[in-house]
Amino acid sequence: MKKRIIAILVGLSLVLTAVSVALQIPITSMEYAGTKVEYYRGTFLGPSFEVELPTSDPATVTVSMLMPNGSMVDLGVYSGKGKISIDFHRVLYAMREWNSYLRAEGIKPESVKPSLLLLGTTVDRDGNLNYFMKTVPLNIGGILSRMRVKVQLNSSAFDRLYSRREVEKILHDSKRVTSREIVGASSDGSSLLGSSCSPPFYEGGDRTWYCFEWFHEKTLGRASIIPVAAFQVTGDIDRINDITLTLDYSMVVTRNAELAFSAVGAIERGSVGGSVEGKILGYSYTIDRSSLRIPKSEVTIWGHELVSPSVIGVGLRGSAVFLKYRLYRVDYVNWEVWNKKPLDTYAYVVLGKPDEKDMRLRKFVEPGWPRNSGGPMSRTMWFVHRYWKEAVAESNDGHLNLRTFSIWKELDTLPIFSASSPVLGVINAGDSEISPITLAIGLGLTKESEGLSLVTVDISIKDNSEYVNTPVKATIYSSKVRLEYKGRKYPLTGMFGDIFIPGSSGYNPPCDPHKRYCPTENPENPTDH
Repeated sequence: MKKRIIAILVGLSLVLTAVSVALQIPITSMEYAGTKVEYYRGTFLGPSFEVELPTSDPATVTVSMLMPNGSMVDLGVYSGKGKISIDFHRVLYAMREWNSYLRAEGIKPESVKPSLLLLGTTVDRDGNLNYFMKTVPLNIGGILSRMRVKVQLNSSAFDRLYSRREVEKILHDSKRVTSREIVGASSDGSSLLGSSCSPPFYEGGDRTWYCFEWFHEKTLGRASIIPVAAFQVTGDIDRINDITLTLDYSMVVTRNAELAFSAVGAIERGSVGGSVEGKILGYSYTIDRSSLRIPKSEVTIWGHELVSPSVIGVGLRGSAVFLKYRLYRVDYVNWEVWNKKPLDTYAYVVLGKPDEKDMRLRKFVEPGWPRNSGGPMSRTMWFVHRYWKEAVAESNDGHLNLRTFSIWKELDTLPIFSASSPVLGVINAGDSEISPITLAIGLGLTKESEGLSLVTVDISIKDNSEYVNTPVKATIYSSKVRLEYKGRKYPLTGMFGDIFIPGSSGYNPPCDPHKRYCPTENPENPTDH
């Protein structure tokens, strides 16, 4: 009997060990732009959502999510050391909204991955204030199945915001906290779960601490068109037979890659040594082409539709949003928020997603020079001329083919940035110092696809003896600002540029956006380009 009991206990121990090991092995694991997302089997304790940091420093994170209508929903502010627990039910609520929307549109929920936006701060042992900005695509089914989710950030996600001395200078007027207490961050009372994110100190018998937290201040603008290609066309327009613009999703299947919209962000530091810096945050949204069947889309603009000058282009229906967050110093006394003080430090984020049920290209032909008050493609080219730079010059007689693959290879950028979309031109968010940094969202692929182009542009001259050898000249632009990605900096580029068709005498070259001069405009009534 005793041996039987021992055997049962040993067997039970082996089973429990096997179950424990199984629970520690992720069912699925994906990496997006250096951020790993893992899904584990649930336990009797219920589902959980954790953000693991590469540091044990006190940290806070503000969590938001892009919703189907293009708006952002606030999912809370949380704190921790090394690991931050997010309210799973808030994430579940957002994913249920996504699931209902996709099913109502006849789209498989597993075909898309919307993203969380994580804006966080940490304070290291030396008192320096650091920050992180990341977007994390999530599996809708994994959340709805109530799995345990772990998001792992690597050290490249973190950058210095202020040194200890700068933090002390920002907070020098505070009477409640002295310099020796500049050691931590925090969260709202509902997220503290019995512990603060910084070691508390006591003042007058009160348990007191403070922290740095990001709060959404305003939405600077939205757009319902995401530009895919736009060109200023000038010269002897009569010689053009057609310009064909193509968006070919088939390459996504052939290379087992996901079509992705990347998020771009920037930090504007005021108060102490103000500066602006931008970076790629990761993917704001991805599409699994094997689940969501998207046909190739092609638009042809015929020569007779054009005048000189014109702006032409194509775009996708969708949502692009330009957000502004502000950093606050938040004081807590006995687990209650005692004071919130806004600081002169801001985070800007641009996110985008297409209209999943209709991803055909939309055609635009807009007469006149690019202008900030024109149509969506005219505004796009106005921004490109103002904030990007000439990067690639192409020329050929009678015909010219432009391909995103060739452009990103020549500029030594990445596939995810090969068809970047300058959405701020369409949003018309105004002329500000932050515009060059946050001008575009990335549009491209999660993996390299050798030899294949997501976007192509074909320009053809009329097939007659008089015009057949006419040269076609094109200039492609890329961002002046190189954005950080995995420790390196890359330009954003895409099919945005100038097309010029030389002809008989009297045809002028394109506007020079750098000199702000157009040869054909009336100096008494100048355009606003």
